[in-house]
Amino acid sequence: MSRNQNQQLYEMIQQSTNPLITFKKEATGDVIASSLALAKLFKKWGLSSEIVSPNFKLPDNYKFLPEASNIKNQVTNLKKVTITLDHPNLKPHHIDHQENENQLHLHINPNDPTFSKENIHIDDSNYKHDLIIALNTPDLSALDHLYEENTEFFYHVPIINIDYSPENEHYGHINLINITATSISEIVYDFIENIDSVLLDEQIATHLLTGMIEKTKSFKIPTITPKSLNVASQLMAAGAERDNIIKNLYQTRSVNTLRLWGKTLLKLETDPYQKVAWAEITEEDFRETNSSEKDLAGIMDELIGNIPTIEMTLIFFTTNNQKYSIVKSEKGLDLKNHFINFNPEGHKSLIKFPFSSHNQTIIDSIKQLV
Repeated sequence: MSRNQNQQLYEMIQQSTNPLITFKKEATGDVIASSLALAKLFKKWGLSSEIVSPNFKLPDNYKFLPEASNIKNQVTNLKKVTITLDHPNLKPHHIDHQENENQLHLHINPNDPTFSKENIHIDDSNYKHDLIIALNTPDLSALDHLYEENTEFFYHVPIINIDYSPENEHYGHINLINITATSISEIVYDFIENIDSVLLDEQIATHLLTGMIEKTKSFKIPTITPKSLNVASQLMAAGAERDNIIKNLYQTRSVNTLRLWGKTLLKLETDPYQKVAWAEITEEDFRETNSSEKDLAGIMDELIGNIPTIEMTLIFFTTNNQKYSIVKSEKGLDLKNHFINFNPEGHKSLIKFPFSSHNQTIIDSIKQLV
């Protein structure tokens, strides 16, 4: 990102008073951590921000991050109604109120005969948030009901779009898309470093290093760059608590989760070229291991995802007598469009959908893509 674009981004944020930070429904540790880093940065600038992601549930291993519990799963009181009493002689003590069942009555006693209803103005065009910052969200539809229920808000309020994915549709007023970055956290670091490196305190550094470690699988992915390693070293120099991050991300797996991983390994199958991997988890598997659907993300990311040849991963599972499929592409394929007849939820390279056909039908469809 050029110095000029950094400055544009900084100036847009400085013109805001209450930005909304948001990200797609399928949250990664990277966006959780980087959103918290941005919120801490905004607080330093005297801004009141809010983090909202549709249907968000905070994973247990990110509860160690300060303020993580403040991330919300829906926006509230989005529209702001402003009542202006425009009269030179009107003072606060001229106004009192009375509650009557479901009504609130405001009584105005200005002691001035010139005051009339023409001095009362109501403005319902304002929103609580005056800026939207979307992280790792390829398009607005990925925000699910947050966008669907508030389309006017997203139409009227400026958007800063931050991403590293080439799939991003550049829908923002400012599009900070860096496809050479390994994570949103790395992009946020670059922004802070270019504006004022003094802003990088221990807590922000810990947030950003958490995001980078999660996204790069502790810097083991093949696309890691020397720049990313340098950023990580700068974050540790700024006080990032690497040992605490590693402990919480990788050393706190519950026995139940590990048991589910073991069952998955026993059931794991692949095609002859080991490009497609799949496994089926039954309701009995969940019961025996005292685990749930939320444990499947780790299986796809950390267990199957570390097999170097795998390009597509499928997990079939059953809950409440309904069969589901989770499909993940390591190559960024548009799975959502390929399985459009199943009405999938998610984004292009990671989807989930219910189905009633045989598993093999889904597997055969996936094999056509690799």
